[in-house]
Amino acid sequence: MSGVLNWLKSNILIVVFCVLIVALPPAGFVGSSMWNASIKKAAEEKLSTNKRKVDAVSKVRYALPPITPDEQPYEDSKPPNAALTAYFATQRAERQKMIEDVVTRAVRFNKKDDRSVLLTGVFPGLDDDREERRRVKEMAGLIVGDDETPSVYDGLFRSINAGEPMKPEDVARRVVDAYRAEIDRAGGDDRAMSEEDRDALLERMKSQRLGVYARRAEELSVFGSKEALYGSGSSGMAASSSSTIIQEVPSGPDVTDAFVWQMDYWFIEDLLRAVQLANTTEDGLATEVPRSPVKRIVSISLDKLEFPEAAAGSAGSDDEPSGRAASGPPTRNPMGMPSGMRAPTASRGPSGAPAGPAEASYTGRAPDEKNGVYQIRRGTITVIAASDKLVRFFDALSKANLLTVIGVELSDVDVWADLDEGYYYGPDSVVRAEIEVESVWLDFWLADLVPDRVAAAWGIERPAPEAAEQP
Repeated sequence: MSGVLNWLKSNILIVVFCVLIVALPPAGFVGSSMWNASIKKAAEEKLSTNKRKVDAVSKVRYALPPITPDEQPYEDSKPPNAALTAYFATQRAERQKMIEDVVTRAVRFNKKDDRSVLLTGVFPGLDDDREERRRVKEMAGLIVGDDETPSVYDGLFRSINAGEPMKPEDVARRVVDAYRAEIDRAGGDDRAMSEEDRDALLERMKSQRLGVYARRAEELSVFGSKEALYGSGSSGMAASSSSTIIQEVPSGPDVTDAFVWQMDYWFIEDLLRAVQLANTTEDGLATEVPRSPVKRIVSISLDKLEFPEAAAGSAGSDDEPSGRAASGPPTRNPMGMPSGMRAPTASRGPSGAPAGPAEASYTGRAPDEKNGVYQIRRGTITVIAASDKLVRFFDALSKANLLTVIGVELSDVDVWADLDEGYYYGPDSVVRAEIEVESVWLDFWLADLVPDRVAAAWGIERPAPEAAEQP
């Protein structure tokens, strides 16, 4: 054993080289394998990067977004093609123009070209609080009216040729005059008339009275007046009165109150416009009550608009500023529209009393909906209409504005009781229809008018002053 050790010591170089000869091949194989893997990975990454670059220029993503709910989107990747690219660019431009045209038409239809505020210079508010309150009271005076200047609502009803029956005393006067004329022709003494002649005279007087009613009905297109806004329906037909139509000038109104009055006026204007459309022939001629689909407007009631005080501080008074909103600007959703913060509106119960927050109708819309595009308002119009022509009024509502019928309640009409009050409906079979209507008001044009408090509550971002001044 010692001999071997002595030999190894004396031949150390031979031993080292032998060990290297045995160890280096496996170590080299392992090292080369690891080096080869890193080189391969780097090459694959470079190839993948270059491939993505080639694919990016070798294919183009062509897409056409849908513009209707039932349309399927189109999307595909193809090699770049100048003609194909031009075609898709044209199609997208045309679709964008179609969308803009629809929006423009919707805004114009909702706003109406002839629609204006009751008093200019009130909305969205004035810097001078005292002058603002003065003009708001002036606007209230236009709504209430006086002996010299009728209410603006009187003008609305006159514009659709609406009116009330003759007063009972006027009818009685005409019938008495006709009765006396008959007596004079009979010799001046009804006691000398036979029982048969007297009965015949009474029948003629009944016809005379009916004729007075009928002639009045021929003068009008529909029975109705601003009294229908205050829940003063006759013939035992109790109407739900609106909680916002003022009948006297309030003591301390502010610009928010004035905006509510303005919205009331526009809503009622649309409802009366629908009545007028229903009572117009295809030739553009207004029908008379006996031939009109809508024969009488019994009542119109609107759900109340309320705005939380917390949205803008306390309301103003005669001695204090009106308290315009001090909150920050509303946020916008990803589509660039202001996010809605609409204050919940209470729905009406059968008697007109609040019945809690309104739920969504079958349209899927609710008064407290937050969408940043439009506001919802509901109201009820009660009419006496020809039963076989009522659908014409439903169609007229959709033509008058963004109005949708969301509820109808029909009941019988005591035509003889109504006739006793002067309401002559003609030969048609009539029905009493209580129609609940849902209206849509687009934020796009309301933004120019809403006071700060309303803008904060509804989430409407009003345009900057310099933008509003541009034509």
